[in-house]
Amino acid sequence: MTVARARDSRSSADVPAPPWAPRPRGGRAGRSADKPQLSREAIVEAAVRIIDAEGIDALSMRRVAQEFGTGAASLYAYVANKDELMELLVDWVMGQVVDRWHHVEPTAGNWRELVKQSVRLSRDVLVEHRDLAKAFIGRIPFGRNGLHAVELQLSILRAGGLPDNIAAYAGDLLGTYLVAEAIEESMWRSRFPEAGSAEVSEAMGEISDYLRALPVDRFPNLVELAGPMMNQESEGVDRFELGLEVIMRGLASFVDGKDSPENVR
Repeated sequence: MTVARARDSRSSADVPAPPWAPRPRGGRAGRSADKPQLSREAIVEAAVRIIDAEGIDALSMRRVAQEFGTGAASLYAYVANKDELMELLVDWVMGQVVDRWHHVEPTAGNWRELVKQSVRLSRDVLVEHRDLAKAFIGRIPFGRNGLHAVELQLSILRAGGLPDNIAAYAGDLLGTYLVAEAIEESMWRSRFPEAGSAEVSEAMGEISDYLRALPVDRFPNLVELAGPMMNQESEGVDRFELGLEVIMRGLASFVDGKDSPENVR
């Protein structure tokens, strides 16, 4: 599936809107002549620019309207409110992921690596846009693009032989891990924008030294694991990849009856 095919399939008119979605909105009569630059797509693009420059907390309908030199009321003909705008941003991210995905037919032999690739790609998209990952908290990504992204992920998980209830849950699990990691990275970049690898290593070393100096009779595990806990980067450990591998090994344990989903309560 090429990028072009992915876009064509997502633009088909036979995908029904979910019942909770706002009714489609468009410009009022004379709107195109009045403000021809306004559209749902342009509003979403403006919102992404604002998040990239100022962070998601700066996002508001009024702030987006400033990008067009107009008032917030002008946007309501296209986007109902900020909540709908957040839904559109989530779907925009999902579209970016699907567009960048290089399709490989999922099989029992490659499913684990394909899942990892999809999560890495999603993380790359999110961290490119500051703290946009926060928009995913408490939202169901079932917009037009989200449906295709979730369908793609489910096809990979089921090709791997996961039981249906585990495959259905795995998307939530991977998504939660992905969003949390992206948000944390954004927060660290925001708090320490000038910190490079040397500064981070020095800071982790100070924390490690502090933990090693704790009373060993009261904190034996903290003292013993101070090095592994705080110096993973210097030892060549990628925390994101390690966490992803832990999740994948857990999922793989349900394949071919190695574990039983009935035991999960």
